[in-house]
Amino acid sequence: MKDTHKIRYIQAGELRIAASCEATENNMLEVYYPDSVLLYAQIGTLHIVIDDKEHLVPRGHFAILRKYSLAKLYKTWTKEEGMAKTYGFGLKNDFIKKVIHKISMPKRVVKISERVVDVPKTALLENLLDYLIAHIDEHREITEEEVEQKTLQALRGIAKGNQNLLCVFYEYSNKELANIEKLMEHNFLLNIPLPSLAEISGRSLSTFHRDFKKIFNDTPKRWVTKQRLHYAQQLMETKALRPSQVYLESGFEDLSHFSRAFKKRFKLTPSEFYDIISKS
Repeated sequence: MKDTHKIRYIQAGELRIAASCEATENNMLEVYYPDSVLLYAQIGTLHIVIDDKEHLVPRGHFAILRKYSLAKLYKTWTKEEGMAKTYGFGLKNDFIKKVIHKISMPKRVVKISERVVDVPKTALLENLLDYLIAHIDEHREITEEEVEQKTLQALRGIAKGNQNLLCVFYEYSNKELANIEKLMEHNFLLNIPLPSLAEISGRSLSTFHRDFKKIFNDTPKRWVTKQRLHYAQQLMETKALRPSQVYLESGFEDLSHFSRAFKKRFKLTPSEFYDIISKS
């Protein structure tokens, strides 16, 4: 199977906070992000489809996608461009709330209904993007303090372009109840501690466990492990990746733990499974 997307991430502790994605085919990807995301189209045009409405982010432009938006993303580009490349910067609720009080808000805060909003380009936003690109290309992590500082810089840059857009970030940072089924099915590869996952979903830990059980008839830990193992199996089958390449992409941090879990689930070690499919 041809790999038509190349994704790189940078982390703050255990949390992925920014990513770049290169595409050489305009395949559609369905997403349901747990955080609002500041998006930038460096090459080509990013298409965001929500409820059959399409929003375009042209080359060189920014937009913010609201958290818990079930969206379909795809990219197009010209023959001269030859590919598309986008960047995303996750804006966590607590960071937005913490830094937004350091900026003068408009006197009248307007309620925002749109799920995608264009953001004007400013020098501060371009500086943020240059910083993220450097970290992504060098595969470097950044600290939560740096995330907070960069979020503040981004919001200040946006406020300089259009102060009313601060209302968007204020609105987008409000607590909401996520659709647990969509949240889990689109984000099970992320290594988010269970208490944080419950908080992201807008629920207490006990309520999250209860609602999760109603939907999946399983515990979060067992369900996530099953999904990651099936994803690893799929990667070996479709991309011919070896177990040593697959376990990290599947959300496992330890190869031996991945191997034990895989054998318990499929009655074969990952190496045995890989040998069988590579000979077929």
